Amino acid sequence: MKKVLYEGPDISRHNGNVDIKSVRDAGYKRIGIRAGYGKNNVDQKYGSNALACHNLGVNVLLYWFSYAYNVPMAAAEAEFAVSQAAKYWKKCPIAFDFEYDSVNYARNNGVRITEKLATDMAIAFLKGVKEAGYIPVLYTNRDYLQNYFDLNRITAETGRVYVWYARYIADLRDGEGDIDIWQYTSTAKIPGIRGNTDLNRFYTEFADDVVKPDQEKKININVLDFQTAANLDGFLDAHGNRLAEDGKDGPGTQYVRRNINLKAKKSGKSFVTGSHGHVVKWWQRRCNEILGWHQEIDGRYGERSRADTIALQKRLNLKADGIAGYNSIQAAFYH
Repeated sequence: MKKVLYEGPDISRHNGNVDIKSVRDAGYKRIGIRAGYGKNNVDQKYGSNALACHNLGVNVLLYWFSYAYNVPMAAAEAEFAVSQAAKYWKKCPIAFDFEYDSVNYARNNGVRITEKLATDMAIAFLKGVKEAGYIPVLYTNRDYLQNYFDLNRITAETGRVYVWYARYIADLRDGEGDIDIWQYTSTAKIPGIRGNTDLNRFYTEFADDVVKPDQEKKININVLDFQTAANLDGFLDAHGNRLAEDGKDGPGTQYVRRNINLKAKKSGKSFVTGSHGHVVKWWQRRCNEILGWHQEIDGRYGERSRADTIALQKRLNLKADGIAGYNSIQAAFYH
């Protein structure tokens, strides 16, 4: 069996709001992200998950859940997956994820998935990924390798294909060791992710696999808007300078965050306006965007802002104290 190099979860909208920084800081080196499914349906959490990984320097393994039941549909899914990957990376692994729901969907559309058809579709998808400059990965399990995917023909027609193998057992059996990724559990508990999640062991480094497009030009709009608000409120960095409005969470922006604690003021048994200003407006807007609520953006941090902050902190697995400080602001940058 190959040596385990590192571990990492894979996530989708079903995991809700994931705190990517907490996952990274817990020691997980790579995160699998569902980019989408079927006919160009982008995963509802792909944008926030991908942006956070991009900005935090976390390596990724993207995957597209297939609902193809013919070769042209599989080839189109490869194009959809590549188009989403290209928003953040010029090169990275992209997996073809064809499972039992895929087979049932095909059957409901009058198509029986044979080994030949499944293999043909895998080849079409993986070729499309590879020709676009990305790294082809086949997500599979024991049953699919025996009854649906002819791996020898896939590699003969596609070239090197990395195998992502799902089997929830304590140890792999003889003959199962020639894989690149092993999804070995679906009940892992990981900081930054609520509930159970899939966890993978990586046996391949994927050296030099992640290349970011126009890295210097790409900015985080949330950070940029925060910098603008902080400047309007008169905050200065450690050298007494206004923040560069560059969309990067650099030392100056981090210094300002350490000096911000947005909070309401206690008055009897209730809370009234405490903090106020442009940063409060920025925070109220981020709360609305993350929570899907419609708090008035008035720049006055009172009882409603405190309640929404607690709700946001709970959703992002942060300390729910109703105070928007360093960690809460940072989390809001990447969601």
